[in-house]
Amino acid sequence: MENLEIPLELDSGMQIQLPGDVVIVAEPANIDWLQGHAGSSGSNEFAAFNLIPLAASDPVPVDAIASASVLVMEVDTKDKDSLRRVSQVKAQREDLPVIVALSDAGVDSVRMLIRQGVADVAVLPFDRDELLSQILDAAAKREQSPAKAALAPLIAVVRSNGGCGATSVITHLAAALHGSSEAGPDVCVLDLDLQSGDVASYVGARSKFTFSDLFEAGGRLDSEFLRSTMTTSRHGFSIVAAPDAVTPLETVNAEHVLRMLSITRREYDYTIVDLPADWSSWTLSVALAASEVLLITDLSIGSLRQAKKRLELLWSVGLEKSRIKVVVNRVERRLFKTIGIDEVRDALGCEVIATLADEGNALRAAQDEGLLISEVNRRSKFAADIEELARLVQGGNG
Repeated sequence: MENLEIPLELDSGMQIQLPGDVVIVAEPANIDWLQGHAGSSGSNEFAAFNLIPLAASDPVPVDAIASASVLVMEVDTKDKDSLRRVSQVKAQREDLPVIVALSDAGVDSVRMLIRQGVADVAVLPFDRDELLSQILDAAAKREQSPAKAALAPLIAVVRSNGGCGATSVITHLAAALHGSSEAGPDVCVLDLDLQSGDVASYVGARSKFTFSDLFEAGGRLDSEFLRSTMTTSRHGFSIVAAPDAVTPLETVNAEHVLRMLSITRREYDYTIVDLPADWSSWTLSVALAASEVLLITDLSIGSLRQAKKRLELLWSVGLEKSRIKVVVNRVERRLFKTIGIDEVRDALGCEVIATLADEGNALRAAQDEGLLISEVNRRSKFAADIEELARLVQGGNG
């Protein structure tokens, strides 16, 4: 086992070693109990762990998930936000052993959590020896399990509002990430803008399958099934198109979407997700699972106002500022501008990492024919800006 550096003496007097980097997230009262509860020898092994007092409905800090060898996490099964914690953790680190702590460990609740991949269930209030044994057992099973491939970057694209050009950015960015050669990175675009997504038509792709097929797959969803629904654009990247019929956002199962994203991230070098302008619990789960969130806005007052609202929403659910990148679209290259980029940064309270030139009617005309702007204008400023954005994305995601 890794980091076996914390001696454990059970009340029976037997000494064994506990793994380091154990993270325990629970309500403040339960954390206080752990901090003040020593064994018969007077030692308190919990003091060596990373103990995080947090309301059961608050998202687990991403850095805590990333650093943990074992995660103990309190969950309130009657609270949807609390249950979402499990999806958040498994989406970020599927191989992380998770012990869920419940105050009401009913059979149905335990069965549901086990299906989501938790390693064990602890009962609240905590029992010292039982919890330490569960941590030890979870760490041992992790060590014995074969190593799983790391998940590739997931780029979630968020639009400030409809009409800000997010779909244009996605199609051009996917092509730029893949590059001009067949040996370029394997890139997939998931059009989760379920009610108005248009990624496929923007690049002239005809999709035989859509997300409706993936949603209906249920337990049959695996890498082979996912690949079978893909449409390969002539620019080299793959697409899962939005459904042909309008799909109510509230009917989407968050766990199913996150499982699909985990499969996609093992199959492709980059996964780009087009999220809808309207927010729901599952779209927030996708944003929390993302390696990076690109927020697309333009310089209009209305778009910037909506961009600020979306930033505040993402920050409120625990998404760190460092994972959100603002991209300003349709920037006119002229000496005197109504709004400058520095003003955008100050207004949004977030760094602007890229600006994209305004191509006006030329870009719309190209997309009407299913073309990229670079196919009709090799000297396009927008295309050059997209290439720079792709380099920034690649650099930020290894």
